[in-house]
Amino acid sequence: MVAHRRSLRSRYVIAALLLLALTLVVLDTRGRSGGVIGRVRNAVADGFSPLQSATHDVLRPIGNFVTGAVDYGSLRAQNQKLRNQVAAMSVGAARAVAAEQAASEVLKEQGLTFVGSIPTRSVQIIDRSSSNFSVSLTVDKGTSQGIAVGEPVVAVGGLVGTVASAGSTTSTVRLMGDPSFSVGVSLPGGNVGSASGQGQGKPLTVTVDTTSLKPPALKVGEIISTSGLSLEAFPKGIPVGRIFKVLSPPGSLEPTIELTPVVDVAQFSFLQVLLWSPP
Repeated sequence: MVAHRRSLRSRYVIAALLLLALTLVVLDTRGRSGGVIGRVRNAVADGFSPLQSATHDVLRPIGNFVTGAVDYGSLRAQNQKLRNQVAAMSVGAARAVAAEQAASEVLKEQGLTFVGSIPTRSVQIIDRSSSNFSVSLTVDKGTSQGIAVGEPVVAVGGLVGTVASAGSTTSTVRLMGDPSFSVGVSLPGGNVGSASGQGQGKPLTVTVDTTSLKPPALKVGEIISTSGLSLEAFPKGIPVGRIFKVLSPPGSLEPTIELTPVVDVAQFSFLQVLLWSPP
């Protein structure tokens, strides 16, 4: 009988414990009593927190080192690429300056005595173009380097043409062979006239001013230069061409004169722009 009572009491205790456990679970799930299980879980987490922090402090330098090593490699590669680009640009700029200086020195050595005190700007030919309607080329400087439309262009020997248009960094030079080109020239015997282009590879033709014509004393091979008269687009004394042909048609007071340009622009890579405009 006593054993039966003890067995019954044990069953009651077990049932009560199970009921209490279920109650605690339900209350914790619903968020009542502050969440017993949650508090237990928080207590456990708080107990492990010092260990977690210590572990993080130990592992963080290692993580930073790995991340830094990867980032450092990437930055190092980028910096090296930038250094290479800067070096290439510096070399290119240095070569351009050296080439321009060399060209200027050559021009000085060979002499541009007809330029006098007129300031000049050295330019490099970067494109050559011609057709039946125009004869021109493009150079590597423009308005940002002081080039202006209408300025004369010369090379060793004499006149090449004039600046027909100017952008910020490039300009178009109209050559003397262009049909729209014209320049005032001085002729022997005190005569004056104008030389005009007739197309690529063709001689210039000279129209003589007959209003004050004097007996010309023209010789084949003689060099004709710019007249530099008032309102002329070129200063005085720049060689233009060499007399190639002189004809005197019967009954005409005006001789037919043809000039071969003194400058063969095909032989040049650098030219000089005269920073000059008519007064």
